[in-house]
Amino acid sequence: MPAGIKYDLKPILTLAEAARFETCYRLSGGFNLDDDKLVQGTYLPSLAPIAVDFTTRKVKVVKNVVIAEAFATGGTSLKIKKNSLICVDMHIGNGSKVATIEAIDKSNAEYDMLTITALDANVAIGAVLFEASAAGGTAPKHKANFLNYAATKVEPGASVTAIGQIFEIQKSKLQTPISTKDEESLGARFMFV
Repeated sequence: MPAGIKYDLKPILTLAEAARFETCYRLSGGFNLDDDKLVQGTYLPSLAPIAVDFTTRKVKVVKNVVIAEAFATGGTSLKIKKNSLICVDMHIGNGSKVATIEAIDKSNAEYDMLTITALDANVAIGAVLFEASAAGGTAPKHKANFLNYAATKVEPGASVTAIGQIFEIQKSKLQTPISTKDEESLGARFMFV
């Protein structure tokens, strides 16, 4: 290292082997990350579900959360696993019921606490809720058609490489969860275990 130069770089957290990358097929070219709800300077993790628009060559991120503690009907506090990509004013749901996120408390080291409008559903620990299209809607806002290849820094001009096929994806090792709706829209090109 040359004299007088200090490197103050923070390492990027990487995933343990979460899929069989020798079965990976990447799409040609990159796609522009087009999601103003993501925090600048954070990273979109590898194998995160994405919605690619081939006409505009833009990518929207599919946002899901994993429930960290069982939730009872009518509650307004929901514990989720850390490092989700959601933000205030988003709508989250399970396919039949939807709630709006009013606040996010990230002060606990073990989980994030969401303050939501009343969700009229019991939700088990480990369940995956997705970003809904509207407050009363039960469909996902974006349908995943590909997965992100490598950790991508969220910044102006960021480009994403899409995975077109990969097998033996271990959902328990993913940083960004995959919902059952994502599995349906991704199809047989992606094998989850």
